[in-house]
Amino acid sequence: MLKQISNEEYHSEYRNYLSSSDLRRILRSPAHFRAPQATATPAQEFGTLAHEIVLEPESFAARCRPSPKLDRRTKEGKALADWQASQEAERGIKFIAEDTFSQLEQLAASVQSSVGPSGFLTGGVAELSGFTQLCGSNIRVRPDYLKDDVIVDLKTTFDSRPDPFLKSVLAYGYHIQASLYCDACEAIDGNKRDFIWIAVEKDAPYGVQIFKASEEMLAHGRKLYQQAIRTYLICSTFDHWPGYTTAIQTLTLPKWAQENL
Repeated sequence: MLKQISNEEYHSEYRNYLSSSDLRRILRSPAHFRAPQATATPAQEFGTLAHEIVLEPESFAARCRPSPKLDRRTKEGKALADWQASQEAERGIKFIAEDTFSQLEQLAASVQSSVGPSGFLTGGVAELSGFTQLCGSNIRVRPDYLKDDVIVDLKTTFDSRPDPFLKSVLAYGYHIQASLYCDACEAIDGNKRDFIWIAVEKDAPYGVQIFKASEEMLAHGRKLYQQAIRTYLICSTFDHWPGYTTAIQTLTLPKWAQENL
């Protein structure tokens, strides 16, 4: 099923469903999957805000406000900080440092001017949640932007050129997420979709590039997420969540390093 629910409900009410983040942690080790998750880093928080301002601009405008620099050592600064805290508690308003707020506005403008003509961010639904079964396990997905023929994923990055972004795809397992999302959404509504990344740089001039996941890349991601599900089911059966191997492993130079000797 596909549902329009809040991000909080997605993570709390359906926490027993495996997400792409869960599966990628399992691939690192089952122990990493079971470990408590650290609080979001500033980079992750920026990425979350970037998603909201690009994909849900009305929600961002209603919820977020720029905040001037505060000096709590002064009476005025402390009073303003206390007022902001009360607004956050009572109305759910989020105050963002002025320079960060400006970054987000410029980033969103760059994405819209670069991606607008393609139509990838029109005619679909942002942040729609999906729930299904794959390989005998409950799965949850939350595509950034879902259309009948394409899934669009927004990624903030330091370098959106093809080679650096490809390294990020492989390092962070973005292709695992891509194949899981394509397969889960097809299982729900029967539509076969392409997977598109919109890679936008975090700093000026907020360069944007659009990439499509190849069938070869999706097949590799599919193999990995299926492996992760099998590992999860085995670990759940025996309630055993091992970490890294303790065997001695030999490190060898990669080909690129050997060529530079």
